[in-house]
Amino acid sequence: MNKLVKGAVATAAGVALLMGGAGTFAYWNDSVGITGGTITAGNLVVTDATPTSGVWTVLKNGVGTATTITNIATFVASPGDKFTYTKSVTITATGDNLTATLALGAGSITAAGTVPTAASTALAAYLTKTAGITAIGTGVTAGAVAGTYIITPGTAGVTARTVVVSVVIEFPKNALATTVENTTKLGSVTLSGLNVTLDQQ
Repeated sequence: MNKLVKGAVATAAGVALLMGGAGTFAYWNDSVGITGGTITAGNLVVTDATPTSGVWTVLKNGVGTATTITNIATFVASPGDKFTYTKSVTITATGDNLTATLALGAGSITAAGTVPTAASTALAAYLTKTAGITAIGTGVTAGAVAGTYIITPGTAGVTARTVVVSVVIEFPKNALATTVENTTKLGSVTLSGLNVTLDQQ
């Protein structure tokens, strides 16, 4: 074996010694902190601004001037009546990329009675089909779906913003009464579950 070969073998042996009997070796490592800051969650809340100040009005046949209803519980409705319940809600919304949909909540109109009559059930279903809301306030725009509104707080956020919400319920009047309309006679509905929902998009 010449000197060149001997040198190569010696070098290989030296590497094996450095690695140790198990064939491992030490390596350098290091780390450094990178301050990321803070993530803060936003908020989305809707509350009843004035629980006792809602106002009911009725418009006969959808035309003319609306009349204020003193007590909706004692008002007897008939086809052609258009009811509007107006009140204020308070919306708090914070989030740079947050948008939310304001709409009439499910179960707002239900048949009255512990065991509702067929007429009450029919009336509740009939009125639910026509019910919806309108909303007026800063940062409130009409949604793509009828009866819905988009709340956009923007980067500044929305803190305790008042939005005027009107729930509109129509009792349609057609030239010829259909079987469905006739089944609503003497029916009664309860509006104790009337609610609006605010859902993040």
